[in-house]
Amino acid sequence: MGQPSFEASNAIIYLTYGAFLVLGTAIAWKLRSQVKTDFLSSNGTQTAWPLALNFIASGE
Repeated sequence: MGQPSFEASNAIIYLTYGAFLVLGTAIAWKLRSQVKTDFLSSNGTQTAWPLALNFIASGE
């Protein structure tokens, strides 16, 4: 089985982009009434210092 054509590759890429756009918009629409502080607190409990030290230790 060979490689897909240039047009087929572009179609796959742009359909995937479109699917992510629709999915992200749907999730944002569903969660639009959520309070920002609830979202941020549910995003993780790690404070800034351990996160910064982890970033430095990872060598990035």
